[in-house]
Parts: sequence; structure tokens; C-alpha cells
Amino acid sequence: MKTLHRYILSNFLVTFAAAVAVLSFVMTVGLLFGSMKYIARGMSPALVAEFLLRNLPGTLSYSVPVASLVASLLVFSRLSSDSEISAMRACGVPLVKIMRTPVLLSLFLSAVCVWINGNVSPEAAMLRSERRHKFKFTDITALLEPGSWTSAGKYEIYVSRRNAGTLLDLRVNETLESGALREIRASSAIVATNAAGVASLEMEDVTIDPIREDRPGIMRAATWSLPLSAISGTGAGADDPAARASAGRTEPIKRRTKDQHTWELARDVAVARFHPPADEAGARDISRAKAEIAVRATLAAACTCFVLVGIPLGIQSHRRESSAGLALSLAVAGAFYFFCITGESLAKNPAFHAHWIVVAPVVACLALSAVLSKRQN
Repeated sequence: MKTLHRYILSNFLVTFAAAVAVLSFVMTVGLLFGSMKYIARGMSPALVAEFLLRNLPGTLSYSVPVASLVASLLVFSRLSSDSEISAMRACGVPLVKIMRTPVLLSLFLSAVCVWINGNVSPEAAMLRSERRHKFKFTDITALLEPGSWTSAGKYEIYVSRRNAGTLLDLRVNETLESGALREIRASSAIVATNAAGVASLEMEDVTIDPIREDRPGIMRAATWSLPLSAISGTGAGADDPAARASAGRTEPIKRRTKDQHTWELARDVAVARFHPPADEAGARDISRAKAEIAVRATLAAACTCFVLVGIPLGIQSHRRESSAGLALSLAVAGAFYFFCITGESLAKNPAFHAHWIVVAPVVACLALSAVLSKRQN
């Protein structure tokens, strides 16, 4: 029996590892090609590689469950087509024992995904946001897309064209404390760093309207310097000496719901049970926290659910029902991700109780697995 389980385990692991590698590459290839343009604009390749590495935990949250489904289908389809499943049953080995090793492995994968989804992925996403935020205010020219607006703190920046490191036809909209907008236009601009290491956006042929919040009117200047620290929100503006003194520093980024660890979300939900939120915004935050916990748990449970469904579907895949089995497996996988996306969208309204919607496919998948396994027996 040990030899049998070792044989099934080795086949499953090889197929699973190959599926994870292929699926993870497919999920990140778009990001990989998209990052090439930032390297061409002067962004450090090491920084781009770090972004890609930080994106890996989030990718594994989706690729590992799907890889477990692919491995189950391929391995047990081959065992069935080679009559090895029939031979095992002829020797008195029931389907439950044949499934034992992959199911135990899937439980281990689910536990690993709980750790990845709850700790590694949120921390990696937060570090990625911090690095992007820091780089944005160190050399924003690499992040600006011609023909579109880019948000940077209280600033909105637009550039119509670019020539290497020079921005052409630049527009900067600053939101003042009163809520009014101050528009800065320049024919061209570059990012320059002085001897003290202070980075700033050096503009030429500049028009500013209004000059200051307390001084209406239009000002024109041949050159104008806007410290990148002011764009980051650490200073009061381009004409504030304090902004220049604080150049290079950025304010801490507030963690979004997706960037919080699961234990932090669970703590907030537990506190809300005894001290309900006083306003609607607080209720929405708790609803999002519940939905996020449910999504992470559902994606982790998908490893086990997909194996439980994939094994009986794989056994019958060489028969006439092969196309139906493949379609059903795709429907099961699609349902998991569809319900996760739907739950995240509906979490904005606490009345929907979106966290229960997210876990629905887990229950349905377990019931489907029981039906399919009974048919095979």
C-alpha cells in the first residue's frame, strides 16, 4: 500500500509543480511585459524585479488551487485510461484509499495557502505599494503615461508627450486646502537632483493660476521648481521652504483592507460585535473585512475542493463524458472566482452579507464531490 501511495504522490507532485510554474508565468507575463517600458524610461531593473517578486504571493493564491485541479484531472485521467484504477480496485483497494494521498496533500496545500493569503500576500502587497509610492516621488517621469492623468498626493499630473526624460506640455493640478484647484502649466519639465540630494520637477515656460491660495491672479515665469516632496504631500507646496527641507521623505501609506493581515481583520470584526460601528462608513469597513476573510479562506479551501472534484472527473475523463467532465471542472473553478469577485463587490453594502456569498461555492463543491465519488464507487 505504501508503494501505491508513493506512486500516486510522485505523479501528482510532478504534475502539480509543472502546473504551478506554467500558470504563475501566464498570470505574470502581462505584468512582465508591462514593466519593460518602465525600465526603458530609466527605472532600475532591480526595482522592477522586486515588484515582480512582491507580486508572486498574490499570484500563488490563484495558481495553486487551479494547479491542484489540473494535477487531479491529468494524473487520474492517465491512471484511468491505463486501467491502473481498475487494477487497484480489482486488488480490493477502494476509491477512498486511492484518493487519500492527494486529498491529504491538498489539505496541506490549503494550510499553506491560508498562511500565504493571510500573511505573506498582504505584506508583499503593502511593501509593493510603499516602493511604488516612494519611487513615484523620486522619479515620477518613469510612471507618467502620455495622454493620461497620474495621481500623486494632492496633485494630478498630465503630460501630452515625452522625449526620453523630458516631459512636454505638462499640466499639474494642485488641490488647495480650500478645495479649489491651482493649475500649473509648463512647456517642458525634467526631474533634477541638486547637490543636497533634493529631487524636484524643473519646469520651463510656466504659467500658474492662481499664484497662491490667498493671492488670486496669473503668474508667468521662465522656470519653476516643484519639489517632489511637495507632490508626495510632505510639504506645503512648491513655494514653501519647509517642503524643500523635507524633500525625499514621504508619509506612511495607510493599509487598505487587502493589505491587512487576516488576524487584523478578524480583530476588527470581533471588536465590532461588541462595539458596533457608529456610522455607515465603519459598517462598510467591517463588511469589507468579513468579505476579505471569506475570500482568503475560500481560495485556500479551493485546493482541497478542486482535488475532491478533480479526481472523480479525471477517472471518467477518458470515457464519453470527457467533454462534460472538462466543462464541469472549468465551471467549478470559474464559480469559485466568480463568487469571490461578486462578494468583494457586494461587500460595500453590509445588508448583502457578502461573506456568506463567498463561501457558497465551497459547500456546493463538497456536495458535488460526494455525488461524483458515489457514482465512481
